[in-house]
Amino acid sequence: MIKPANIPETIVHTEAVKIVQEMADLSLLLRQPVQIIGRPGTGKSTALWHVAKAMGGNYCEISQASKTPKGMFELLIKTAGRWGYHSQRLAISTLADEVYSYYEQRQLVADDGSWSSAPRLLVVDEVQTLEAPAFRELLRVQEKCEMGLLVAGNAERLAGTRKNDAATWEQVESRILAARYLPGPSKADCESIGSAHNVEGSDAYDLLVRFGMSTNFRALTQLLDFAARLTAGNVGIRRVHLENAIHITSPKTNLQKLLSSEAA
Repeated sequence: MIKPANIPETIVHTEAVKIVQEMADLSLLLRQPVQIIGRPGTGKSTALWHVAKAMGGNYCEISQASKTPKGMFELLIKTAGRWGYHSQRLAISTLADEVYSYYEQRQLVADDGSWSSAPRLLVVDEVQTLEAPAFRELLRVQEKCEMGLLVAGNAERLAGTRKNDAATWEQVESRILAARYLPGPSKADCESIGSAHNVEGSDAYDLLVRFGMSTNFRALTQLLDFAARLTAGNVGIRRVHLENAIHITSPKTNLQKLLSSEAA
């Protein structure tokens, strides 16, 4: 599975990652579609990709080029590694058959030679971009192939997309078994991420936690990446590095207040 450029190589097991894992497990167990909803910066895409990889599933991200039924089928074929020169000439019905063929249950051979079947897992990110007919086709793939399907989208964009043709979208989304919202960083999440980035000192962790809980995962990791550069690789990240990074990268008044110990 090819990793998108914006996804880090490793992941810290935050509460958001735990929720994505639980929802993927639920979808595979019951063979029903489930949904993850997250605001920008919640680490949604990173969690989705790493969970899909760990579970031997497939991950894809919807774009403007794949928002129609035909574009969506083409994306699923590419995700499965079955895209060839001839694929772009195929009719939509043939593309659908190719998708059904790949995403049907896998046949597994046990050590004793017996056969068993297991559902595939498909993780589809940025589903707010999908048109309603394409979303219906995606759910039809899940139903026909009896596979695990985890769809995810941005909270605000999902709401905006659904304003038009609300009745149709309500019908489509009624077929989704369960939905979970991803939380922002907790104190434990901030501390785990800080440890992974080699943060040193209780005063540094105190500032890091307040920053993370005031912003989001993306801002937190960007702060740590910038602070790491300020260390020149000679020491771990200390409070002074975090303070300097906040001064440079986060000039907003509310974040500057975090530099005061009274803001705790």
